[in-house]
Amino acid sequence: METNPPRSSTDVEGPSIRIAWKDDHSIQAEWNMTKEFEQEVEKKFAIPFAELPFVLRLFDVTDRKEIRDDGTDLYTDFDINHRSSEWILYGVTQGLEYCVDLGIRMVDGRFFSLSRSQMI
Repeated sequence: METNPPRSSTDVEGPSIRIAWKDDHSIQAEWNMTKEFEQEVEKKFAIPFAELPFVLRLFDVTDRKEIRDDGTDLYTDFDINHRSSEWILYGVTQGLEYCVDLGIRMVDGRFFSLSRSQMI
């Protein structure tokens, strides 16, 4: 398997998120959130940062090449720890195209993206 360098996020405002193939069946996601950004998020949601329900949303963009947010996107959510700065995403298939959003999924199911990676 060919190893490619991590692809940086497309977002300038939010935390930088990078993804890269770890092996044929997993992707490694890495991100960095500054203390200032953590405070902004905490203020926006009026919930202590440590209590926010963070997720990585893995999108399969093989057939669409973009995320449309129209209810037909193919994705899987991975609950993550707020202290993490990297996560391994399993259940992917080499040869397909993916991107990842770092975000917050509220109890009612609403999802707020903080940052989106490039496609790999």
